[in-house]
Order: sequence, then structure tokens, then C-alpha cells
Amino acid sequence: MAILTDLEAAGLLNYESADDMPSKVTSVFLPAVDGFIKTATGKDWGALTEIYTAVDPVAKMLAGILLVRWFEGTEEVGKAGGIGVIGLVGQLSAKYQQELQAV
Repeated sequence: MAILTDLEAAGLLNYESADDMPSKVTSVFLPAVDGFIKTATGKDWGALTEIYTAVDPVAKMLAGILLVRWFEGTEEVGKAGGIGVIGLVGQLSAKYQQELQAV
């Protein structure tokens, strides 16, 4: 499962529905955002488990920020600059480390 649903992505990008979005959003951008966050934090935040029955809201926030930045500004693709983005990555990384230590 992806961190953001197609409908959430559409809303973030100011489209009325997922059908209105360019297909590259679902075929390129959403998988890239998920992959970036997984690589940066070490965890697949879209994977639901018995413990995580919903996607973490911080992961959704980070995915949303990256999606909008990458979609609206091609010079931003693949980048995660800014204190806010770095802070969210740090929070998710710390949360995942705490999970690993608890096991």
C-alpha cells in the first residue's frame, strides 16, 4: 500500500479526483515518494500490520510535502531540503528505531 492514496494525492495537487491527475502521479511520483521515505528512514511506512492499521500521519505529511514539491517544481525532484522535511524524516527515523529496540 502506498503512503498516500490516489485521492489524497489528487487533493494535495488541487485536482478534483484521481482521474483528473496526470498518470505520472500514480506511476512515477507516488512510488518515488514512498521509495525515498523508505530509504531515508529504513521503513516502508505504507505497509500495514497488526500494530499499524493505518498509515502514520507524519509519514503522510512528509509524503504530501515531497509530492507537491516534486510535482510542482521539477528542480526539486529527488531533493528533500528544508528544515521541515529533514525534521519529519528525523521523526520517522527515530520512531522506527524505537520500534526496533522494543522488539
